[in-house]
Amino acid sequence: MADKENRSAILDYCAKSIQPNLESLKSCAQKIIKRKNIEDIHDLRVASRRIRTCLAIFYSFLPKKKVEFWQKEIKSITLLFGQVRDLDVQIDLLDQITDHVADKSVQPGLKRVRLRLNQKREKKQENILTFCHSILESTSLIEMKTWVESVLATNDQINEYSQDLFQLGYENIQTRLDNFLFYEVFLFDPTRINELHQMRIAAKRLRYSIEIFSEVYDGKLDSALDFSRKSQQYLGNIHDCDVWIAFLPKFLEDESARIHAFYGYSRPFSRIKPGIIYLLENRTKERNRMYQSFLEEWKVWKFNETWLNLRKVVFLASLDNQSQPTDQVHGDSSNTIK
Repeated sequence: MADKENRSAILDYCAKSIQPNLESLKSCAQKIIKRKNIEDIHDLRVASRRIRTCLAIFYSFLPKKKVEFWQKEIKSITLLFGQVRDLDVQIDLLDQITDHVADKSVQPGLKRVRLRLNQKREKKQENILTFCHSILESTSLIEMKTWVESVLATNDQINEYSQDLFQLGYENIQTRLDNFLFYEVFLFDPTRINELHQMRIAAKRLRYSIEIFSEVYDGKLDSALDFSRKSQQYLGNIHDCDVWIAFLPKFLEDESARIHAFYGYSRPFSRIKPGIIYLLENRTKERNRMYQSFLEEWKVWKFNETWLNLRKVVFLASLDNQSQPTDQVHGDSSNTIK
């Protein structure tokens, strides 16, 4: 392919990757307005992250005057809905635990935690609905949609992947894998909470990069995609437990002070304390269980050379489809996704 055709093929692939996620973003925003289902917010955030991944990978090929505004717009969606998603997940977990606890002495404490979280969630609801309406009317999203449709209309005859696209996939996946495996040294120390959290973020970025280029590699990345998704899930569950473990001792102090200020004495606090202590112990045990399960999975993956095989696949595919590396192809690695 000539350079112009290479570029056209990359733009075509980028547009095809962005298009379904733009549609999903707006569809989820409409659903959130009409109903209250926590999975709609989750799906909206996933769509926003996938779009951000595309914008980061294909940054140098996108309209320079527009792409930075698009990135800011999409990132604001990810962040705003992240706070709400966290509260929804915590409330849903409390409901599950409450429904399965037979000891009635812990019920008041669990209900008190839920009450406080629900109060926070209700304060955000009006803003969420307003923001969903703004998504549907967003100038940046309209511009992105117009750009995507223009590219696809122009490049409707492209039916093969360019050599530069394979090189772009090789560079991006290798970089994301390097960033992910950087944290392996911390994995065997359960007290490295921040590093495990950063490893989760790195796993997420690796997963989305693999998803973007999955079609290019004709299903050869499916196993690696599954392992990166499992890594994200394990580390995400561990992080959720760490958030609870950090939150509940402070919650105990705050509720004790609140009760004493209201009643003038602390005796009523004894009614809710057992449930909060129970929840703290429950999350600590779950954290330990998830951590050990992840370590066992990780040992199997290492034995099977999972990550080395991923490197081989993208390297050999790039080698087969590109006679020599090109200096023109690279995304903006400074654009990160959290």
